[in-house]
Amino acid sequence: MNKNWILTLAFAMANSSSSMAQSVYPGSPQSLQDASLPPTIRVAFRMKPLKDAYTPDFGINPFYVQGDFDGDKRLDVAVFIAERTNKRKGIAVIHASGPVSVLGAGKVVGNGGDNFDWLDAWYVMPKGKVGQGAEEGAPSKLKGDALHVEKVGSASAFIFWDGGVYQWYQQGD
Repeated sequence: MNKNWILTLAFAMANSSSSMAQSVYPGSPQSLQDASLPPTIRVAFRMKPLKDAYTPDFGINPFYVQGDFDGDKRLDVAVFIAERTNKRKGIAVIHASGPVSVLGAGKVVGNGGDNFDWLDAWYVMPKGKVGQGAEEGAPSKLKGDALHVEKVGSASAFIFWDGGVYQWYQQGD
């Protein structure tokens, strides 16, 4: 075994786990999380409406997803967020064309309300025909990808762009 490796291992074991993490990964856990943000998200959080009011929330895995949510054939990003002041949870959809839509986090969206703290699973649902859900009548064919949001074992819905705003469609109760 390499002598330098043994010395490094002995040094690491002699230090606390937090100082070991500091020596191997300089910076705070927050800076490590921030380093995991794609440039698109970092840039969006330096501008309004996200800059002053919201922060990325890493409490769900994955904490961001990508899809063509507005149907313009360009990749958009949706990131789980929290309001800075009262910590209400939600989703920021960062469109490739520039505008940002905030869903939840203080803004009411369908049955999801204004706080998505209930959400514990989500994924991208590809655009296309949608089957009948818990609501009467199915929405028309999706113009872009949708966000499937869920409280596991309880209820699910999808959030989709109708060409002007995001809509909520209840899938299950």
